[in-house]
Amino acid sequence: MNYDLLQISLNIILIITSLYFICIAAFTLGLYNLKEKNYNIDKSSTTKVSVLIAARNEEENIENILLSLYNQTFPKELFEVIIVDDHSEDNTKTIIDNFINNNKDFNMQVFISEGKGKKAAISQALHKAKNHLIIVTDADCILNTLWIENIVAFYQKTKSKMILAPVLLTPSNTLFEKMQVLEHLSLMGSTAGSAAIGFPVMCNGANMAYEREAALEVEKLRHDFNIPSGDDMFLLEQFVKNYGYKNVKFLLSKSAIVKTKTCKTIKDFFKQRRRWVSKTKSYTNWKIITTALIVFFFNISIISLLISAFFIPALWSLYVLLTLLKFFIDFPLLKNITNFMNQSNLMKWALPLEFIYPFYVTFTAISGLLINVSWKGQK
Repeated sequence: MNYDLLQISLNIILIITSLYFICIAAFTLGLYNLKEKNYNIDKSSTTKVSVLIAARNEEENIENILLSLYNQTFPKELFEVIIVDDHSEDNTKTIIDNFINNNKDFNMQVFISEGKGKKAAISQALHKAKNHLIIVTDADCILNTLWIENIVAFYQKTKSKMILAPVLLTPSNTLFEKMQVLEHLSLMGSTAGSAAIGFPVMCNGANMAYEREAALEVEKLRHDFNIPSGDDMFLLEQFVKNYGYKNVKFLLSKSAIVKTKTCKTIKDFFKQRRRWVSKTKSYTNWKIITTALIVFFFNISIISLLISAFFIPALWSLYVLLTLLKFFIDFPLLKNITNFMNQSNLMKWALPLEFIYPFYVTFTAISGLLINVSWKGQK
């Protein structure tokens, strides 16, 4: 047994663990200081909104988002909805067309995508949009009736170039679904916490807003249109680069929560996560890259200890200790965001998830970087 090599390895793990603790502690502090607040809309202002949606093969879900938008409390004369259908192979566009024909009082338009993929669809919708404030969501989401009103009120108060907002996965009936929701809540907590400390390293394209003119300006500078995923993260990168971290804010409001569906199968889950990971190799923001590397190497450290423990039994206790330490580091952040989302009943699954999480992170990270990904069947 090479004890010198073992000592060096353990020292490296200690350094990585310390960096992980600093990172999560900072996000936790940011989340705790980010108080939930509902802003009142300035009725004297006539902030106009364009809601953008990319849709592909969403015949099972599209009617829910259409009804959610129609039932918004925000005045219908002040917002438009632009949907770009990305060459759906089902009845998605037919359902949208019928909805438009049956609701003539509603300013909604649907177009066939001139390109391919979600990113091209959102870009096309952006160029079709006429209003100052852009709000983006997904075709499989369900919105609170106060959704637009809350985002507009927050924008009027902060004048942020970009606004990030909460996303909740549903349902959470099976164990697999509970694990998905809890894991996604940890990401959402990190999204909110990092933005709160002026260090936004994540966002979710199912719920974000930005100024139209700013988006058109940064679109000219983006380098990622050949990458199938990342319509949200690359836009965040470019906004931060052009307008600074202080122009990106997180809206912590229950009325602004967007609900979207959990993955039905493990295969779909890993496919989605690989798609998320695949874009990381093209990031240019050093803070986002550093955060991703810290999380990845910390999880690799846990797996390395587990594998080593089969050859060096004394390391079993260290593996368990490091996993428990990760749980205690993650717990305050997870507890805070689950309370906000009314999902605190899921916290009993947090510890079991810690023993699974490193394997899934490592697998999706490596496979996401090596395997070509697609969006709903499109490469």
